[in-house]
Amino acid sequence: MTESANERAESPAAVLGAGVDPARFRDAMSRVAAAVHIVTTGGPAGLGGITATAVTSITVEPPMMLFCINKTSPSAARLIENGVFCINALAPSHEALSNIFAGRTDQHLDERFTSGEWVKLATGAPALKGAVAALDCRLVEAKEVGTHLIVIGAVEAVDYGPEGESLTYVHRKYRTL
Repeated sequence: MTESANERAESPAAVLGAGVDPARFRDAMSRVAAAVHIVTTGGPAGLGGITATAVTSITVEPPMMLFCINKTSPSAARLIENGVFCINALAPSHEALSNIFAGRTDQHLDERFTSGEWVKLATGAPALKGAVAALDCRLVEAKEVGTHLIVIGAVEAVDYGPEGESLTYVHRKYRTL
């Protein structure tokens, strides 16, 4: 006798991702090259920012972006309260800055902005001067999925630096592309 789709969905074994070893999943994902970004926020809740690789465009009309952030990050709470963020795609020269925003130093929240040169575009979220691209967004939606928030924003302004290489991350190391 075969199970129906409803019976499988109600089964504890049907929980999404059940049976996948988290360490193996992380190892698999470490083999997938990704562009490196710093996502920032600024406003009444204060400054915040993270290094992120889970970033993508959603649509061109209207221009919309998506990124993922751990829901326990102090920057997540600030971003939600501020309602704005800027996705800054990094150049190879920004590797040290990426490490700062990834939490690999003792600098936290506001302190992280003492490194790099920051400007404001439309929303007031910090945009990195010299970034490969800066996409200044207004928060549209934040959806909780597992340990993270999927954050969607409407792009209100765009800036970009000179054409050149991008900073990527693969095999747990920085590379350029």
